[in-house]
Amino acid sequence: MKRLVLLSFLATFIFSCKQTPQKNIDPDFVFCLFNKDESPTSLFFAESLDDTQSPTLQIPLSTARIQEREYMYKNGFFYRLSSQTNVFTKHRLQGSSLILIDSIQLKNRDFETITWKDDNNLIALCREYPVTQKTQARLYQIDVAAMKIVKEDTVVLPYATKEYNRLHLGLVNIENNDLWLAYSFFKSSGKYGHTTSDTTYYATINYDSFTLQHIQKETRSTYPGGFNIIQSYSFKDELGDYYFMTNPGIALGNNLKLPTAIFRKKKGQQFVDQHFMINISQSIGNHAYGIWYAGNGKAIIRNEQKKLYTDFSNYHAVYQFEYRLVDLKSGSIEKIQLPLDKGTQKENVWSDRKYVYIAIDDANDEHRVWKYNLQTKEISKGIKLPNTTNFIVRMDYLKK
Repeated sequence: MKRLVLLSFLATFIFSCKQTPQKNIDPDFVFCLFNKDESPTSLFFAESLDDTQSPTLQIPLSTARIQEREYMYKNGFFYRLSSQTNVFTKHRLQGSSLILIDSIQLKNRDFETITWKDDNNLIALCREYPVTQKTQARLYQIDVAAMKIVKEDTVVLPYATKEYNRLHLGLVNIENNDLWLAYSFFKSSGKYGHTTSDTTYYATINYDSFTLQHIQKETRSTYPGGFNIIQSYSFKDELGDYYFMTNPGIALGNNLKLPTAIFRKKKGQQFVDQHFMINISQSIGNHAYGIWYAGNGKAIIRNEQKKLYTDFSNYHAVYQFEYRLVDLKSGSIEKIQLPLDKGTQKENVWSDRKYVYIAIDDANDEHRVWKYNLQTKEISKGIKLPNTTNFIVRMDYLKK
């Protein structure tokens, strides 16, 4: 099953930057940059997010542009699971190159959501459409240390309606040997290709037998989560409670009559808490996408501004996105006074529980990390990214 795939986008990435090859760097962070004009998209490694002169390293990538952000980092290795291919790959930074270590050929593609069972076992889910027309989700558990598939199974999920018959797998979590899956259904429709039904579903599956135990219906919002390899839609707090976001806005679910919202599933409970909901759209008058935990019961969200874009044709290029601090206990939402950002679905927020660091592409064509002090609310400048940058699409911490 295991084999190295000698495709151009999986080859060793070529090093090209202003730094000399001999310069040593022990990076704490990596950015994925979509660059301007014909400049190659690149990974940019940095030792610090502060506005210092610490060493950096930039590695151009040779893959197709839309697929480059689809990676994960865990315990010193980069893993790639694209929604466009059925190959899972493992890479390591070696000197000034990213080296392909191994790869696995999978039977499926269209992967939408992942979670880590433990440090060595990745759970990835995709949708599949068999000839029987049943709605199926396909699960893979991959031992990333041995680079082998240790579990592979299918769960059949009942259709919502005949009209809404395409499956969106939004979120997955595993606890006490129960696999919890949040999903919805959509149909092709209108100018922007699809719209989502009014209901979210939460399925609980026994992980050993892979039998469906029960399904909980949610009508307060729809389109839970999203492709979480490229943007975060859930987290666990210090108590182990699981918080997640629904995304019915134009960029994902495209069911604009329902609100973006934050929900909670308490640790040890099989059902989502029906007494907890933070209605983001009602509070700010817009939809949001992406949520990141900042510690101490606070989270960051990234919201659009519908008055600033025309439709989805210019949605990603308009400087419209704001960042807000959400108090998960009170439900209050506070705007952070940062430059407006552009770009759809970014993984660009990280917190050390004292500061929140947010990477922004602003209207002055400056591409920079901004620091927000959670106690004083003071905002200061962090590291500036190269002038060749067009979009900062990812920022990952490497010392987890």
